[in-house]
Amino acid sequence: MKSNNDILVGLVDADLLDGGTRHPNLVLLKLAGFFNDNDIPFELITDDNADSTKYTIIYISKVFTFTKEPSFYVKAKGTPEESKFHIGGTGTYMEKKNVKEYRQMRYNDMVAFEKDEFLNSLKNHRGGRKKKGIDMARQMPYYHLYDDFVKAKIAEGKKEIHYKDYLKYSIGFLTRGCFRHCPFCVNKLENSVLPYSDLEWFLDNEINESGRLVRPNIYLWDDNFLASDVTVWKPILQKLIDSKRPFQFRQGLDERIIAESEHGEEIAQMLSKCRYHGDYIFAFDNWSDRDKIVKALKIWKHYNKKETKFYLFCGFRLTSNSDDRLYRDVWEIFQRIKILMQYGCMGYVMRHEDYHNHPMNNIYVQIARWCNQPQFYKKMSFWEYCYRNQTFWEETTMKIEHKRKWKSYDEFMVDYKNGYYDDKKICRPLQTCLDFMNKYSEHKDELLEMFSYKLVELKDPTLWERAK
Repeated sequence: MKSNNDILVGLVDADLLDGGTRHPNLVLLKLAGFFNDNDIPFELITDDNADSTKYTIIYISKVFTFTKEPSFYVKAKGTPEESKFHIGGTGTYMEKKNVKEYRQMRYNDMVAFEKDEFLNSLKNHRGGRKKKGIDMARQMPYYHLYDDFVKAKIAEGKKEIHYKDYLKYSIGFLTRGCFRHCPFCVNKLENSVLPYSDLEWFLDNEINESGRLVRPNIYLWDDNFLASDVTVWKPILQKLIDSKRPFQFRQGLDERIIAESEHGEEIAQMLSKCRYHGDYIFAFDNWSDRDKIVKALKIWKHYNKKETKFYLFCGFRLTSNSDDRLYRDVWEIFQRIKILMQYGCMGYVMRHEDYHNHPMNNIYVQIARWCNQPQFYKKMSFWEYCYRNQTFWEETTMKIEHKRKWKSYDEFMVDYKNGYYDDKKICRPLQTCLDFMNKYSEHKDELLEMFSYKLVELKDPTLWERAK
């Protein structure tokens, strides 16, 4: 084996190279930590056309299926240079439809580091039973891996806050797994939630010159933390509280557990007393779960006064000609939004990449732009948002001053038929809304009702208030 001075490891965040992400790659952070423990030189490769010949071995992590493989890796394929590359991550197998193939590829990816000859030649410095090779659960991330990249971006004029996930957070999994079997999820074949890492294994305690924590916050990638046994989630949650650091479960928490579990009230009480970072985030992915979500919201809103947000999954399995599925999907989005508005909660539309398949996919874009921006969602209906875009365009482009910023659909149609818009462009959000209503004209009344949902009008505290 070469001496450490003759080795240079390349680490590649494929998603970062192909358009960028808002958060660092945890696998690469842990690999960097492992190499740092062993005094092995390593670099984060941030050039898509980098010279791969300078590296002894290269690890590529690819989270998303739509991420392109790095150009230098594509060029190396079929040459002797290819042997130095090790590529993995959910993006390499997530799109596989065959269950057997998916299961095998996921297993191979999960155990790849266990079988890695180079990694197994190096000492594990993090305790446990493993003497050599990386223990991914116990490995402390090297949080400075992206420092040069972030500095370069800030020097180009990017704001530092854009890179807060790289700079201000300790990152890890406390548990792994789920039992929901959601077909769009990487955990669709898993059956349980088990403990994974102890908090101290990834909690960064670095102090800056002012004596303050460099990374004062914690974010967690747990798949379904609350679905673990009470003997697991309760002491871990207490440890998070005792850390006195703001923390957040980035993939959201399973609100249904509050309704399903005998410990639902206790879960709501403990979470509501946490020093939680940002909004509490849950998921309302399936309309079929509405009864459980409502039951859980009645408990949750009783204890929690802080803003709560729900991911709203949509666009899955949409095809170019699935018109009925498109309408049903949009209908379900708005029905979920209505329930959230009634309970004073925010929505956040999460589109599966399948939404691109339908020619009317822009309806998802406009719903997301409205729903995902609190200043719009809280005070405007979807129709008002679409028409306010028209008003804004007329004021800024055509210099037409409007004392009243929006019109009802009926008012708009009167002006449209009278020729007001003959010499004016109709903006994309409004045109998309109109096209959708024309496409499904038999549902016009239903659509007008849904497109008029507004939080300030629907919020009803009596739904969760309890008699004293």
